[in-house]
Amino acid sequence: MRFLATTVIVLQLALQHASATVGVLDINDLLQPDLQQHLSTPSEDHPYAPWSHKPYCTASSYLPTLGQKYCVYTSNTTGPHGLSLIFSPKSAYLASEYLDDNPLNNFLTQKDAERLYFGSQPWKIVDIPGKAKGVVATRKIKMYETFMVDQAAVVVDMGAEKALSEAENKKLMKRAVDQLLVPAMIRDMSSAHAGKNHDAESDEDENDEGGLEEAIMKTNAYGSTVAEVSSRALYPLISRINHACNPNSFVLFSRAGVSMAIKAYRDIEAGEEITVSSDERQASDLRRTMITQAEEKIMELAKAYKLDEAIALAEESVELIKDEGVWSMLTDEYAMLAMLWLEKGDKEKAEAYGEKTHRLLSDLGFLGIGEDREAWKLETLLKNIGGLGGIGQLWKTGPLRG
Repeated sequence: MRFLATTVIVLQLALQHASATVGVLDINDLLQPDLQQHLSTPSEDHPYAPWSHKPYCTASSYLPTLGQKYCVYTSNTTGPHGLSLIFSPKSAYLASEYLDDNPLNNFLTQKDAERLYFGSQPWKIVDIPGKAKGVVATRKIKMYETFMVDQAAVVVDMGAEKALSEAENKKLMKRAVDQLLVPAMIRDMSSAHAGKNHDAESDEDENDEGGLEEAIMKTNAYGSTVAEVSSRALYPLISRINHACNPNSFVLFSRAGVSMAIKAYRDIEAGEEITVSSDERQASDLRRTMITQAEEKIMELAKAYKLDEAIALAEESVELIKDEGVWSMLTDEYAMLAMLWLEKGDKEKAEAYGEKTHRLLSDLGFLGIGEDREAWKLETLLKNIGGLGGIGQLWKTGPLRG
C-alpha cells in the first residue's frame, strides 16, 4: 500500500515510542489498515467481514421511502476507535473500500508526521469559560502547519433522518456508538445542542433510547460526503474544537471523507484557543458582499476587455482578503490575476501569480502531499481552475482563452 511506502520510517520509529500519538490516533493503530485487508472476506472467524458485527437494520415505514433499509455497520479495524456507519446496504458496500483511509497518508509528509509524532504535542483539551471544553495551542503553531488529524467514529446518511422515525434514528445511533471500541469516548462529548446536560449514560430516560448519542451528534458533527452519500460525521478529537466567526484554523477532509485534518490559517500563539469556522459564517456579511461584488465586477470588466481596470480591482480584492486574514479566498484572486496578465501579454507576471496560486493551494493542502505537489505549469493550472469561481468559467468559455 502507498501508506506503507510513504511512512516506513515513521512506523519504525513508532515501535520505539509506544505512547506517541497524533490526535486520538495511537501510532500502533496505524498498522490497522493492513489488518483490514485480511478481514475483507467473510470467514468462520469473521462471518460479517469486513464488518466487526452483524449489521443491525431498520426499514422505513414512511410511504415515500417504504421498505428502504438503513443499518449500522461497524468496523473495529478502522482507526483507533473503530468506525460505525448508518447507511443503506448499497452505500455501505461502496463505503467499505474506504475503511483503510488513513490520515497520515492523506495529510502529512513523512517529515511532517515525524515532527508531529515525536515533537511536543501542539495542542491540549481544556475547560473554556462559557464553552465547556475547547482546544488551545501548547506551542506556537505556524501558518499552514497541519497540527491535528482525526478519523470519523460515526457517519450517518442524512437520508436516514428523513426515512426513519426519530425513535428509530436514535436507536440506530445508540447501537452505532455501543459497537465502537470505546463508546465512552463519544458519550463524554458535549450534548449542549439538546438544551440539557447528560453527565452519564445512566441519566438517559429509558423511553428516550439513544437521546444522548443523537444530541452529541447534533452538537458536534461535521457535514461530509462518504461514498457519494451526504452525511453527518463525528470526529472525536476535532469535534472538540470550538467555532468562531474569525477562526485561526480550517479543516481539510480526505477524498474518502473519513479522515480530517486541521491546518492553521495564520500563526497561532501558545495558549491561544484553536477555532474553526461555522459553515454558516465562514466570512462576515460585509466581507462576503464586498468580495462577491468585486468578483462580479472583475468578470464584467474582463468580458468588456477592460483588462487594466479588471487587474486593478482584482489587486484591491487581494488586499481586502489579506486584511481579513481569509487566505483560502486568495486562490481565486491570484488565479484571476494570472489569467488577466496572460491575456494582456505579460507572461512573466502571469507566471508569478500562477506560482502564487499553486503555492497557496499546496499550503492549504489541496494538492496532496509529497514531491508531486511541487511540479506545475501555468497552462495546466489555468485549464483546471474552472472550480475556482466564475472567472474560471470565463476563461474556459471565452473571451479569455489562452
